[in-house]
Amino acid sequence: MLTFENILELFQEYLLRDPEEEVLPCKRGYVRLTWNKDSRYCVDGILCQTPEELFDLLLTDYQDFELLRRTKGRREVTEADEKAVEKLCQPYLDWRKGALK
Repeated sequence: MLTFENILELFQEYLLRDPEEEVLPCKRGYVRLTWNKDSRYCVDGILCQTPEELFDLLLTDYQDFELLRRTKGRREVTEADEKAVEKLCQPYLDWRKGALK
């Protein structure tokens, strides 16, 4: 079963490594905030009303984070980069498959 708590636990390591992402509880679910370095204003905030929404959003954020880490933002993403990141994401997808059983 997917819960907000086990999804946050699953993505905890990623969230600790990415200084621009933060997930906060709110009355309607959880909000994922993206910060721009040291700005006092967030770039965006996305409400996730279900654990599935939070999982999908954090997985996409993780993919983007890993692609940026690989390219250092200095070159185009290659097919090899995409395959390597897909491999990194597979354990998360496997976990979700098991949690939904």
